[in-house]
Amino acid sequence: MDAISLACERVLGEMAAAPAPEHYLVLEELIDMNQHHLNALGVGHTSLDQLCQLTMARGLHSKLTGAGGGGCGITLLRPDLEGPEVEATKQALTDCGFDCWETSIGAPGVSIHSAASLDAPIRQALDGL
Repeated sequence: MDAISLACERVLGEMAAAPAPEHYLVLEELIDMNQHHLNALGVGHTSLDQLCQLTMARGLHSKLTGAGGGGCGITLLRPDLEGPEVEATKQALTDCGFDCWETSIGAPGVSIHSAASLDAPIRQALDGL
């Protein structure tokens, strides 16, 4: 698992410097390997298998993310993928009971710009960290 993470980190670093279509092929392979290993560890779920099968049938690659157990998965969308293909995949997933959100990787996450704008109980909780 460590080797997969390190390889992914390397590819993402290369993509940041000079993105190329080959990078997506490597990421797709790493996603598939990681999902296989996670299933072998027992943290997979039948709903995640369904997600992976559905997206694989459309030429996409998915894996669980988070703590596993069926909670959340991620699907890599290549830049050459047309909007209608993305929408059709999202609709197929929705039809199977999945919620879908399209997002970007490498973007900033949640951040606090001013602690003064937080409610008092939240400030107190953060002070205890």
